[in-house]
Amino acid sequence: LNDDGNLVRTINTSDFTGGSGGGVQEVAHDGTVIWEFIYDDATHLSHHDIALMPNGNILLVAWEFMTPADAIAAGRNPALVSGSVFAADSVIEIAPDGAGGADIVWEWRVWDHLVQDTDEELDNFGEVAEHPELVNVNFSARDGGDWNHTNAINYNAKLDQIVLGVPTFSEIWILDHSTTTALAAGHAGGRSGKGGDLLYRWGNPQAYRAGTAANRKLFFQHDAHW
Repeated sequence: LNDDGNLVRTINTSDFTGGSGGGVQEVAHDGTVIWEFIYDDATHLSHHDIALMPNGNILLVAWEFMTPADAIAAGRNPALVSGSVFAADSVIEIAPDGAGGADIVWEWRVWDHLVQDTDEELDNFGEVAEHPELVNVNFSARDGGDWNHTNAINYNAKLDQIVLGVPTFSEIWILDHSTTTALAAGHAGGRSGKGGDLLYRWGNPQAYRAGTAANRKLFFQHDAHW
């Protein structure tokens, strides 16, 4: 429920996999749809969770659909790729436009913050353990058909930060929202000075080779909150 007492809800337009969504609506008490935003096309599909912001904007988690070839070109081990789709997560912020729809005003993509140690010829090659701020493209509890499966998003207005629950990594990730979309695609800028890199992660240090199974704290968790 927003401050007006209307319901802001996710809607389902797809059966891609568990948690599929496809859009957001604001609905009045009498069932009237105030506005609607559809994010279901050949390359994107919103899923699982949304977060309402104090300024009236809404944060959505979305899959970004790529091919197995795209994943391999980013350093994914071919043995860890199956099917015809490699889905990596992103976050978009939408603002209702006052005309029955909404506009995307900010975006963060996990694809801009990868590290891998399988192909020295690629720009994102590095020692995974030395880069906890980046996401190992070869780690996940499931294949790339639904690589991250981010199932929770929440916003901290005081810090201007976003928390994501990423169950296939058994981690929570914290992002700096004070960036522009351009800065969120890089590794510098914003209040943190780190662009869109992860500010903090917790739950499973195996994901960035900083611990063992004995150090793991989360196990495919749901619904992270501040």
